[in-house]
Amino acid sequence: MRVALIVLGCPKNTVEAQYLLGKLRDCNYGIADNVEEADIVVVHTCSFIKKARMESQKTIRALLRLKQKKNLMVFVTGCLPQLLKESILKEFPQIDGYIGTGSLHMLTDLVENLLPKIDWTPGGLNNAKSRVLDSKYAYLKIAEGCNHRCSFCIIPSLRGAYKSVKMQSLIDEARALAENGVKELILIAQDTSNYGIDLYRAPVLDKLLSKLSAIQELKWIRLLYGYPQNISGDLLKVISENPKVCKYLDIPIQHISAKILSLMKRPQNTRKTIEKIRAAFPQIMLRTSLIAGFPQENKADLKEILDFIKEGHFLYCGVFGYSDNKGTAAYSMNRKICAADINERKILMENAQYEVFKRKIEALKNRETEIFISNCRKDGGVYKIEARTSFQAPEIDGKTFLTDANPAEIGSFRNVKIVSNNGYNLKATENLRN
Repeated sequence: MRVALIVLGCPKNTVEAQYLLGKLRDCNYGIADNVEEADIVVVHTCSFIKKARMESQKTIRALLRLKQKKNLMVFVTGCLPQLLKESILKEFPQIDGYIGTGSLHMLTDLVENLLPKIDWTPGGLNNAKSRVLDSKYAYLKIAEGCNHRCSFCIIPSLRGAYKSVKMQSLIDEARALAENGVKELILIAQDTSNYGIDLYRAPVLDKLLSKLSAIQELKWIRLLYGYPQNISGDLLKVISENPKVCKYLDIPIQHISAKILSLMKRPQNTRKTIEKIRAAFPQIMLRTSLIAGFPQENKADLKEILDFIKEGHFLYCGVFGYSDNKGTAAYSMNRKICAADINERKILMENAQYEVFKRKIEALKNRETEIFISNCRKDGGVYKIEARTSFQAPEIDGKTFLTDANPAEIGSFRNVKIVSNNGYNLKATENLRN
């Protein structure tokens, strides 16, 4: 039988989906490229915010309509079942089975109707023997769960407490990925900067980076999802000095107003942390995430975050409108912001950040920049090349495009010059010194 897997949500779900496909392949299931060719479809869902839940529900409904037209089994995994538990059958009685985040390792038992009882303990999948990869970069999930209790977030209830993966296991997996052609390794977790606190009694992300960089085949190592209060001097030193670690750091700060950060139950030293990083490492490219329209956010709070954005600390900033999550502390807060005002504030923040981006890219034009080639196609007598710079994370930071008379090998690197931008995408020309 052939299986198709639809993955929704963040890169952490992408990693789990690759593990799940590996487990199915190891049990002699064929992998289908699309649902039309599949006998079984697995939907690996996200429920972090309302929009993600709606996307998961919409996808399931579409598959159930297809199920009425052909012989198809539909299974739902991950965060949506973990959130709804048995009540998922009230909404989708036609699905063939479901498991939550802590039972993903039992997917093949579920598909083969051998699962006696679902364990609703939250968790994740980190220890599959094989992964199905589709690119020359790969995410490495270094921890599961979260110990922070941000007032807007349900991740701890969906994924459980913070649990680091043993360092040697990560090194072994990274080496296997590199041996299979992966050139860029992207470290992810709910909080990468706290890696090792549970296993080694102190954060040891700097040590993990040093050991991963010893893997010869790897060219780039990238960090996502750092937590402001855990960005140490030792970590910044490794990022600055290790040639394989991208001079790029993702630190979701969510806001800058002391009042809003307090309501969010987020670190109060966020501004000092960002300023400290900038002072110690001015050339680093920073990305962040912000929430617009959090309950009780007033005009002064909005002005404060807009002014902070305009200071130009970040190259990229993902802005999300506040989303009510039942079961969180923020859900019961008063003085909620209406949807129209949330969207208006979101646009103001996005526009402010785009102006910063344009200024920073202008300063980078005509400088030699290394790119990682992800796609190449022939278009008439030339080749259209799609790539990323070291300050562009996949799927979130835009791409770099150039045209060449010769084809480019996917997964290779070359030096180019940035000449312009179209939104967050960049246009480059060949560096004649290559």
